[in-house]
Amino acid sequence: MGKALQGVEGLVHCAAVYAFGSDRAAEVERVNAEGTRAVIEAAAAAGVGRVVVTSSSVTCGSSQTPSARDESARLGPEPTSTYFASKVAQEQAALAAGETSDIPVVLALPTVVLGGPFGRLAPSNAIVLRYLLDATRGTYPGGCNAVDVRDVARGHLLLLERGEAGQRYLLGGQDVTWRMLHTLVAELAGLPGPYVEVPAPVAWVASAAAEGWAKLTGGTPLSTREEALTVGRYYWYSSARAVRLGYQPRPARDAVAASLAWLVISEHVPRFVREGLRLTPEVRAARPLIPSILGQPIEPADVEVRG
Repeated sequence: MGKALQGVEGLVHCAAVYAFGSDRAAEVERVNAEGTRAVIEAAAAAGVGRVVVTSSSVTCGSSQTPSARDESARLGPEPTSTYFASKVAQEQAALAAGETSDIPVVLALPTVVLGGPFGRLAPSNAIVLRYLLDATRGTYPGGCNAVDVRDVARGHLLLLERGEAGQRYLLGGQDVTWRMLHTLVAELAGLPGPYVEVPAPVAWVASAAAEGWAKLTGGTPLSTREEALTVGRYYWYSSARAVRLGYQPRPARDAVAASLAWLVISEHVPRFVREGLRLTPEVRAARPLIPSILGQPIEPADVEVRG
């Protein structure tokens, strides 16, 4: 790692295990905190000027009412997951390593990041996918803050240039209820609903069933019991601190359109589901056309999104 960091002025550390469920709990705990500490120490030894570490908005906790939280808030005694706890530990490890190694460290706290390109299906885009696959067109109480991945990427560069060492910066987009988010998915994909609001206990049972089926089939569950614990709470946040530096996120509708644009060309959307979609022009415009040789497929991970 030391050789790779030689001559580097600034480092953005985004690597982490983003997963829910007990199967990967030990890996999540180990990598997200200790891995971050090792990277910062290596960066300091190589003479890197400053480091931006990707944490998560969940370290600011959530609310029972529809009110936005800022960087002064912390994860409290509320339903949580191993992943959430690991991001709290990551922040503590990052700031401690920065102070010990005498290297400026800035923390970026993205909210629910939607869009692409992506090499694998992360839990954030899976939120949109679940509605596409849900024949009941259900929704949930509570809400989240949805942000476009392009805005989060630009936010990281902004923090690398202007962020204050030791500070946390929320990189969010728009606060939406789950019904609002699912309505956006339905409108942009040409689907009906959402209809019934599924209470938290039912969501937990459905997630348990999804985990059980995944174990039987060797697949990855679209939802987990840990994720179901968040149903009914509001993960709403203010990005005012980052906005003062020049951060300008786009609306949730644009983020959902970008997510759909990449999901519909992925292996995660079955053909029979894809054929039932009536995508709006917004979705088609959200994915740039990439020139290629006829008959030669383009891997999503090789595609660069330009704003």
